[in-house]
Amino acid sequence: MIYKGFLVVIAMWITGHHMGHARDKIVNVTDFGAFPDDSKCDINAIKQALEHAKTVGAKALVFEAGTYDLFVGDVTKNTAIEVTKLHDFTMRGSKDSEGNPATTFLRHYGFRNDMYGKPILSVRECNNFRLQHVIFDNAPRYSTAGEVIANDGQSVTVKIFEGNPVIDGTLFFTSNIWDLSTKTLKKAESPTYGGDVYKKKEEYTWHVEGDPAERIMKLNSPTVASGVEVGEGLSWHFSYKGVQVNFYGCHDLFVENVWTYNAIGFCMQAQACENITAGKIKIMAPDNQLAVGSRDGWKLYACRGKIVMDELYMEGVRWDGQNVHGSFLSPYRVINKNTIWLKKKKGAILPIPEGSKIGFWNGREEVLCTVRKSVIKPIENKGGFLLTFEENVPDFVTDKTLCQIYGWNIDHYALSNSEFRNIAGSASLIRNTDVTIVNNTFDHIMYPAIMIGAAINEGEGVVPKNVRIENNRISHSGWMARYGITGAIGIRNQEKGEKLVFFDKDKAAAKLKKKSPPLTNIQIIGNTIMYGEKGIVASGTLDLLIKGNVFRQVEETIVADRKSNPGMLVTGNE
Repeated sequence: MIYKGFLVVIAMWITGHHMGHARDKIVNVTDFGAFPDDSKCDINAIKQALEHAKTVGAKALVFEAGTYDLFVGDVTKNTAIEVTKLHDFTMRGSKDSEGNPATTFLRHYGFRNDMYGKPILSVRECNNFRLQHVIFDNAPRYSTAGEVIANDGQSVTVKIFEGNPVIDGTLFFTSNIWDLSTKTLKKAESPTYGGDVYKKKEEYTWHVEGDPAERIMKLNSPTVASGVEVGEGLSWHFSYKGVQVNFYGCHDLFVENVWTYNAIGFCMQAQACENITAGKIKIMAPDNQLAVGSRDGWKLYACRGKIVMDELYMEGVRWDGQNVHGSFLSPYRVINKNTIWLKKKKGAILPIPEGSKIGFWNGREEVLCTVRKSVIKPIENKGGFLLTFEENVPDFVTDKTLCQIYGWNIDHYALSNSEFRNIAGSASLIRNTDVTIVNNTFDHIMYPAIMIGAAINEGEGVVPKNVRIENNRISHSGWMARYGITGAIGIRNQEKGEKLVFFDKDKAAAKLKKKSPPLTNIQIIGNTIMYGEKGIVASGTLDLLIKGNVFRQVEETIVADRKSNPGMLVTGNE
């Protein structure tokens, strides 16, 4: 009996020991005092839960349905949730009966104008990381909207919609005009963008009229008054800076069923990540909002590997929906035959992977060199890189040479089965090679809905090649110019100091010097384009194919001549 009892005790201990390990694999934030819907700050409890998860080697941190309150105080200094070097790990919210995210991360902050918002969630150097079933929001929301109820030619008076902030002295950043009968962007230029507000700060400051409970605000601006009418909607943000969800240096990143209702700056950004799979991402304005955030929906910067974006829904993003790019560099000093010091015009300084390629453009062709050693070395307090190559630095290199950084270029980017609406920018802005944009819907996009081309002036590349745009539906888009062109689909590089770029295989090479490389092998197939002045506009390409596209109520269907697009084939369009 004693022996049998001992065996039972041992068995119970072994079972409990294994059950304990199984429980350790999933950590619930409630065990650390983070409870939804109690209006108490959950930041410290979530931090403790994450530390425990790292200590025990847990595989998941789970959140119950409801709202987790994150009181950050100064949003310019404090990140709510930070996750660092947690590998093979999942942060998982709850779903409702329809499969929608039911867990909300609600950031509370001290309001002021013109803030650069730190992230609600920062995920750094986490491999095989998953984020699931979460909504991101702010209290108060960092934007507002209302209906124009008076316009005397010198000032505009607006009745702010219920659910939107009424705050005296807000600045008129990144604003838009709306047709309230259809809840769509008015086909006009945005009244304000970002830094332009500083030039007329007094004119672009809103004031509450009378009792704040009446929700009436007034802007003393003849400029704005000249462009809006009574009965139209106006939306604006209180800044245009910051990143709300940031992924940095993550390999094999999965983002699923994640929504954003309001953002300070960029809704999401991935920097220096490799291999991203995303699905059921929604960035949209709920309730009576008209706009979500003052910057892009999801920016992909200097990423690598395979990027798959499927079932995205973005509406009310103030600038671009998907912005995909790396950077150009320019030579600062050739050190020796294998080593060069390159400078970066602006933006984040990220490592250039060893073994990756740098392309030097001589005006006729690109010469590739392989990075053997990469050191970040600033130049006059700006970004710089000291690179040593396997090959010699090309003899033609000067301080004007355009350098493409293929270590910051995605191997393949795919956007599919997604919808973009009411975006005062481009919906799909691509400065990358090897791209497929298939089976998507674009409606009321201010710039070309799909814009393919490098931005030389802005230092953002690379020059795209091997791009397939197929079976998309585009309507009411491209009424304002980007890179000097309008239209539903735009294919063109933004040139430095020039409006247009011409490539002709039969012309002398000297004619091409100091031009950017051509956009190569661009295929635009089977798309439906409706209700606009221009359909497909292309310049500066090689081997452009425009085939089987359908145009309905488009004034100029295809604007692309063979002089600026040698090798172009146009066939079967209607």
